[in-house]
Amino acid sequence: MSSETTVGFALHDVARMMRRDFDRRARSGGLSRARWQVLWHLAKHEGIHQAALAELLDVAPISLTRQVDNLEQEGLVERRPDPNDRRRFCLYLTEAAQPALDQLRAQAAHTRKRALEGLAKDDIDALKRILDTMRSNLCDRNSEEP
Repeated sequence: MSSETTVGFALHDVARMMRRDFDRRARSGGLSRARWQVLWHLAKHEGIHQAALAELLDVAPISLTRQVDNLEQEGLVERRPDPNDRRRFCLYLTEAAQPALDQLRAQAAHTRKRALEGLAKDDIDALKRILDTMRSNLCDRNSEEP
């Protein structure tokens, strides 16, 4: 097998292992993957509407609605009417979500540190540049072939 054909497998394995390590830590703090992913993405895209968040998370909108309902009942997320479209709601984190986000950030830092252990800063920088280029190469949805 050539190195080109194993790159995808290696990326998938490392991502899966990092996700598993992070999930284990998040579960110990009472956050399932579905919950922490919603909180994490909302922290980066606050004010996003539910359909766009569902697409970002690559989940069915109905599944996300249940998660958002639960997070809203717990006071971690709030829905606000979209000023540009009365049919939609935009999602925002509440102040009560901050402790969970702080916990997630600390757990992410621990997983990242564990994954990058033994790598020189230059190697980490090169890896980041390579992954950014790969992401950019694959991001253009207009060029997707059938």
